[in-house]
Amino acid sequence: MSPETVYRIYPIHVGTIIRPKSNMIYMKGEDIRCEFPLIIWYVTDGQRNILVDTGGTPPDGRYMPYACPQEQYPEVALRAAGVDPDAVTDVILTHLHWDHAGNNHLFKNAVFYVQRKELQYAAAPLKVHEGSYDKQIIFETTYRILDGDSDILDGISVITTPGHSPGSQSVIVRTCSGAYVLAGDLIGLYECMEYDPMAINSIHTDLFSYYKSLDRIKRMGCSVLPGHDFRVLDKKCYP
Repeated sequence: MSPETVYRIYPIHVGTIIRPKSNMIYMKGEDIRCEFPLIIWYVTDGQRNILVDTGGTPPDGRYMPYACPQEQYPEVALRAAGVDPDAVTDVILTHLHWDHAGNNHLFKNAVFYVQRKELQYAAAPLKVHEGSYDKQIIFETTYRILDGDSDILDGISVITTPGHSPGSQSVIVRTCSGAYVLAGDLIGLYECMEYDPMAINSIHTDLFSYYKSLDRIKRMGCSVLPGHDFRVLDKKCYP
């Protein structure tokens, strides 16, 4: 029997947004403006080159304040980390918001994974959420569509964690130190996990589903990497 496949996870900084703190922690810090990183995740077992999310669309005035200097362009940042975008084999999208699925076109040889419910909602979101989706970019991509919890590769799976968006999913990665959860915007900051119940994002489509998703993550007992916390970048690699 072959040994279990284990991975290492590399957070890559691909831009910075400035928002009220309450954007990441609902109804807390409304008057405090903070910088939040956009992060993509390079995951590898030494053979496959996997990304979780592709970062934000180029700054064009729609999503300001938003900065992405050239060295943080995803293709530049990945090459600086020794990763050729053409060598990326798989891309798992936690959801399809502009800051998580804005550079799909860079990875022309990858298989893209997304939940069916997310793709359906992106096609016809409520008006309040229309600005979160860049439809032109989203629908230029061909996807392998998922319907619920799914095994993607040996040692990598996704679980549905709706609430921030209808088809949000979290990525479970097997490492030599146990499983890590890449939570996307379900858990934006480490601080969110300090509350009981955990704090949610201010952008959400279903509060009941959101809290159930948080409970699901908590019960798993895995290490969680939040989607927009600068402290994640203190380490170059996990574990």
